[in-house]
Amino acid sequence: MNKNIESTVIIKPLFLIKNDIHHIGEQIIQFAADDYNKAIGANLIDAKNDAEAVSSFLAEFRESPLTLQSYTKEIERLLLWCIHVAKINISSLRRSHLIEYQEFVKNPQPKKIWCGPKAPRRLKDGSINPAWRSFSKGLSSTTLNKIITILDSFFNYLVQTNYLTGSPLAVDRRRKKRNRGQVKIIDRYLEVDEIHAVLNALKVYPSKNEESQFQVVRARYIILLLFYTGLRIAEAAQHHMGNFLQREGNWFLRVIGKGKKLREIPIPDELLVALSEFRLRVNLPSSQPQFREKTPLIPMQNLKQSISTRRIDQILKWAFNLGANTLEFIQPRKASKLRSASAHWLRHSYVTCLLDSGAPLKVAQENAGHSDIGTTMHYRHVAQADRHTATRQLSLSASKSQKSTKKQTKN
Repeated sequence: MNKNIESTVIIKPLFLIKNDIHHIGEQIIQFAADDYNKAIGANLIDAKNDAEAVSSFLAEFRESPLTLQSYTKEIERLLLWCIHVAKINISSLRRSHLIEYQEFVKNPQPKKIWCGPKAPRRLKDGSINPAWRSFSKGLSSTTLNKIITILDSFFNYLVQTNYLTGSPLAVDRRRKKRNRGQVKIIDRYLEVDEIHAVLNALKVYPSKNEESQFQVVRARYIILLLFYTGLRIAEAAQHHMGNFLQREGNWFLRVIGKGKKLREIPIPDELLVALSEFRLRVNLPSSQPQFREKTPLIPMQNLKQSISTRRIDQILKWAFNLGANTLEFIQPRKASKLRSASAHWLRHSYVTCLLDSGAPLKVAQENAGHSDIGTTMHYRHVAQADRHTATRQLSLSASKSQKSTKKQTKN
């Protein structure tokens, strides 16, 4: 395989419109003629080549824009690698190619042409933006696992529709099944004192003007909203104030989440207070959400448009950094943890604290929108303060052992 690629080459996006399944560069079928994995006979999709097969797969997700966006990004990355590095088409990919690709995404080289800050695909005049890059940086092992899941779904689709004979990722899928019993550790969450550090830092942040004041008020509200509901940031960006509903005096947030699944999240009293404060501070007409109100759940300053998921993450990164600054000298480990945190950590905090407060697993599962209770159970290792308290006195120290023995004797 020829892995050399000149650093002067410009990597152009194949999908000129982010969610468009029909703008795929025809060059993806130019590089190989063997098509060794192409199935013989009629397939179940109207695809005469790889480009049409890719379009057919992505069209399956046209009713789920977030899934389509995610799948499009990963399929495009693979196609670009096929074009510029492997010089091969999809129907000729072997197991060895996918191993090479998995190593490539960890450290795309030459970095100059593959990695860069996020930029639009097109310029204002409609031409392709030369500053666009497929990656912002090399991908982590966690992200790589998500990519493998997406590509596995892609190749499995092509096999099931008789476009390909077999999946070059079938081995990964079997390995994944073997590893299902392994314990997954959830450690990317914020503890209560760390969240308070961020909220306190926002409280004393100097607001120079009305815009700055709005940014601070909104940042505080976002933190409390995500912590008290466990929303994914995509869910927070897509819903409205009208999704709050009241039933028999209790408030819920009705959400259409991952996989278009509907759930209603019970709203704690403290979030109702925070919601009321936010609405009054930004001059919304009432302290409580009105019936079917169209104001975005997390609005821009004009209160009419919702902010993007990327902007939510940026705001929280900024707020977490403020909190980290206050802990830098007194609790440096917590400071470094806050600097590493992202918006999704608040979702982990929600489930962790919910279980720690004594909520049943089933409640945490339904509130968080986990399709499998096994996902919720991953958080149980965190919510174990009682076990730690009961165990912490274990010691080889004679004095501690004697004290413990005396207590037991008295009891």
